Amino acid sequence: MTDTLYYQPKSVDEALQIKAELGAEGTFLAGGTDVVVGIRKGKLKVARTIDLSQVPGLDGIRRHDGFLEIGAMTTHKALEQHDVPAALAQSCETVGGPQIRYLGTVGGQIGTASPAGDVSVALIALKADVELRSAARGTRRLPLDEVFVGPGKTVIADDEMVTRVFVPLGRRSDFYKIGKRDAVAISLVMAAASVGPAGDVAIAIGCVAPVPLRIKRAEALLDARGLSDEAVDEAATIAREDCSPISDHRGGADYRRAMAGTLTKRLLSRLREVTPVKAKPAESSAEVA
Repeated sequence: MTDTLYYQPKSVDEALQIKAELGAEGTFLAGGTDVVVGIRKGKLKVARTIDLSQVPGLDGIRRHDGFLEIGAMTTHKALEQHDVPAALAQSCETVGGPQIRYLGTVGGQIGTASPAGDVSVALIALKADVELRSAARGTRRLPLDEVFVGPGKTVIADDEMVTRVFVPLGRRSDFYKIGKRDAVAISLVMAAASVGPAGDVAIAIGCVAPVPLRIKRAEALLDARGLSDEAVDEAATIAREDCSPISDHRGGADYRRAMAGTLTKRLLSRLREVTPVKAKPAESSAEVA
């Protein structure tokens, strides 16, 4: 590993103060599953490392005021073992191998901003918000799908850190991944969808655009027309039209585009089995979170 100055704050305030002083030169270290590997392989140059492992209060899962609140340092394994929405649990089960799931964190995956982030896709489909905090400006809260702007790029400012993720309770959800293996492999395509108590639908797909992609045109269609066969078929067509996949060593663009539609239809069909077909039903769906 290349030489880097190392900081180990003991509180959130101390971590934020260090980040404010270092700016872009300071890199937060959560589980280290991406940062440490990137440094060792020479793909990532880090001048200052801010280790968050000794900062209390950044992990944990609790239900509060209609949301599941997830600390940024909560690991994928902790989520996998907790009572969380189905799509989130399923996505955590597919992240890397056991060692990665024990180390990798929710905040780390958000900060990495990979188009292939399984957990990010699930959280977007669950309409999650992310809380960002800085020493100078305090906290702000954004929909997670507004955080990503490109591969490895986010709207998170140089002096900000991810502190919490908020997931609305009561949404039925599902997740599906296509890869060479169910786990220990980067996804070829993955998708997640959810239906809220009022019948509103959210869909997100990964590995088909520069960022995890929310399919808002399809959501609007389904909100208006419900989960009828015709509406589901149209939503799948929109998913294929709205994605912009690339070809790489894992798979071709045409295949990814086709699978975006296939997974959208599959997920919506699964959710429809226990969700009224009528658009925005008056009665609430069963809560699974």
